[in-house]
Amino acid sequence: MTRRRRLDGHSSSSPPAPLAESEMTDYQWIDEQELFNDLVAEALTAERIAVDTEFHRERTYWPRVALVQIAVANNIFLVDPLEVDLAPFAAVLDSDVLLIMHAASQDLEVLERACGVVPRHLFDTQIAAGFAGMSTPSLSSLVERYIGRRLPKGDRLTDWFERPLRPAQRDYAASDVVYLFDLYDRLTTDLNLRGRLKWATAESEPSSWYKKPTLPAELAWTRIKEARHLRGQARCVVSVLAEWRERTAQSRDLPTRFILSDLALVGIAQRAPKNSQDLKGIRGLDGRFLKDRSADEILSVVADGLKRTSDDVPTLEAEEGPKLEKDLRAAVTLVSAWVSQVAKDEELDPALLATRADIVDLLRGAKTSRLASGWRSALVGSRIEDLVTGRAAVAFDRQGGLVLEPRSERQHQKKEKFDG
Repeated sequence: MTRRRRLDGHSSSSPPAPLAESEMTDYQWIDEQELFNDLVAEALTAERIAVDTEFHRERTYWPRVALVQIAVANNIFLVDPLEVDLAPFAAVLDSDVLLIMHAASQDLEVLERACGVVPRHLFDTQIAAGFAGMSTPSLSSLVERYIGRRLPKGDRLTDWFERPLRPAQRDYAASDVVYLFDLYDRLTTDLNLRGRLKWATAESEPSSWYKKPTLPAELAWTRIKEARHLRGQARCVVSVLAEWRERTAQSRDLPTRFILSDLALVGIAQRAPKNSQDLKGIRGLDGRFLKDRSADEILSVVADGLKRTSDDVPTLEAEEGPKLEKDLRAAVTLVSAWVSQVAKDEELDPALLATRADIVDLLRGAKTSRLASGWRSALVGSRIEDLVTGRAAVAFDRQGGLVLEPRSERQHQKKEKFDG
């Protein structure tokens, strides 16, 4: 029998206390399909559940789930996906049940791959904490701040596919969900007092932010720093070679580096080899690629790339829309400084309010700009437009902070005359 941890916690003003041996969590290990199906049925009757996952992807292209932690009411379940088919859990994800998770983006990728869907309703405690001024906090720091407890430290090198998992591993995994209900209650109370609960709730919804993290294979070359500097035929070759590597890695479920390293990929693109002899001496290309079959496959892809022109190379700009006008590039730095000041004044995580990319998207008129609608537009988006059109100006206040001040019509007309 595992040990029980008290779930009442302490007030946020109490000093964090380490978990004592007598306070470990009760949990049920689920490694039979019938038991898991019963858990799914129980979860479907709940208003909310807490969920976390453990996974690895070091030696695979797709993340491989090794453990799923689920809390329903005061019961903790550790589900072994090596023995259990997780597919029935899709019914819970696609229901009205609220899932409470922390830093859920990678977990959603895992759940989508295992169950085919992502949660319809989600409250992410890390996202919510950003509206209380915390910058991408860890679960441990949130528990310390709001509950006054310290979570057990885990081993970053833990092999979650190990069976049986050691008691310490199981206790650590269970601790990832045991306080999520309490965190939800305290965060929602805090944010409601700040008038930001609706913001946090909307921001947590997967429909507002979650996208499959995999970049389209044809754009895989844009992730390679050295490849972005290539021009002419070399860029044509590197684009098709990176696409081939990405699709091969996906089909074999292997990391892209196991197919071909970035160094080798760029070297091949620069040399444009036409036969196996030309492949010799390319840095990063080991002997296994010089064998007939592998060499022929690479040479065939290179030949395809050499037939293309620069216009055939897909780019991020084509996906993202118009480029930022040169006249507005200097404005990005100024706007970023002001947005950081707003985040500080409003006790918001600056990255949650607006990243540099968000500012660029707004200034270049991207259709998907996060600053063009919702709470971000009301707080900074519409005011940024006033700044770049000359209807407002940035100034220092008496405390050395930045403020946005409206400009008179006369000042605005002078600026237009000067710009003209």
